[in-house]
Amino acid sequence: MRIVYTLLSIIILLAILLSSFELTLLLFHSPFGSDIIYPKAHSLTWIYLLKQQYITLIDLDIFDINEKRHLLDVKRVFEQIYFIWKIISIVSLSIFILFYRKLSIIIRQTFIIGIIINILLIIISFNFLDSFSFLHQMIFPHNSWIFQPSSILIIWFPLSYFIEFFLIFILFNLIAISTLRYYSTSLSK
Repeated sequence: MRIVYTLLSIIILLAILLSSFELTLLLFHSPFGSDIIYPKAHSLTWIYLLKQQYITLIDLDIFDINEKRHLLDVKRVFEQIYFIWKIISIVSLSIFILFYRKLSIIIRQTFIIGIIINILLIIISFNFLDSFSFLHQMIFPHNSWIFQPSSILIIWFPLSYFIEFFLIFILFNLIAISTLRYYSTSLSK
């Protein structure tokens, strides 16, 4: 039964990680302290990427064909993550309902696994550039993510944006699993 609880904990943790990612995507669109050039285009780009609707890229003529292609690739990745998040969230809610009596055990394991995963993420952040490059090479194998420094995408989303995004994502994870752990200790009392 312990293996079952561990698997259920991993599913709940995936829901937490994906929820943290989705929340970070919705709230964090530019690096701290940066001035956005072409703010209307920046806003339209985020609508294009996140709202699960296609807007014409004609409105976004500030991009060259490679940037537009990359934005489409990113949109597709976000759509897949969003779809997986919805399914995992429904499964997680089902776990909460079906395993209510064993929830404190499952949440305790979720907390432990979550802390381990977040420690690994923090360690990865110490070598962020290599990890970032590796992830992008896996997701975008045709190097559609490499642009000139003058690219509007590089100006809008410099490496500092992704570092800040990653740290906020970790923070949301830690808050979520800590809240869940606190909730589980109040359940067991």
